[in-house]
Amino acid sequence: MSLESFIERVAKMERYSFSARILHWFMAVCFGFMWACGYAMTRLVSDDSAAQETLFSLHISMGVLLFFLVGLRIAIRFITPPPAPVAALENWEKLLAHLGHLALYALPLMIIVIGWAETDFGGHGTSFFGLTMPKVFPTMETLWGINLETTTATIHRWLAYTMLVVVVGHVAAVVKHRLEGHDVLERMMFK
Repeated sequence: MSLESFIERVAKMERYSFSARILHWFMAVCFGFMWACGYAMTRLVSDDSAAQETLFSLHISMGVLLFFLVGLRIAIRFITPPPAPVAALENWEKLLAHLGHLALYALPLMIIVIGWAETDFGGHGTSFFGLTMPKVFPTMETLWGINLETTTATIHRWLAYTMLVVVVGHVAAVVKHRLEGHDVLERMMFK
């Protein structure tokens, strides 16, 4: 396939690729689970209880899964570019959409890496549904007087809240465009 025919095909695409759509919705469910699990394990169950340990284990395992899924989603984005922006959108809307999508790729990676650092710094280790994952960060309580486990836990939490805000903005933009007659949601649906 020539470059010209590839560009022409992408320009005519009305939907995201099937693999991108599958990953989009599966990852949305996984992130919803992660926020609910994170909230429950830090706010709703007793510290050091069996329920908290189970939730932590599920949260960490899902984080490892999402790390690989985000990498796969980024690869798919490069292999099968998304459809062209809706022509009726204003330039500022296209810019915000672009920045929002960048944030939806960057934030999960940052959140997961910081979460991995938190578990490694605290000496807990990271596992994927019982399978021990490589230790990426050293077990280290403090660095320059900073408690690394506590600090990374705080950064992890605030980045997760930031991503939640971006997701709410993403959904609000979809609703706004649908109400205006630019149904961008159709591009991510299966019918």
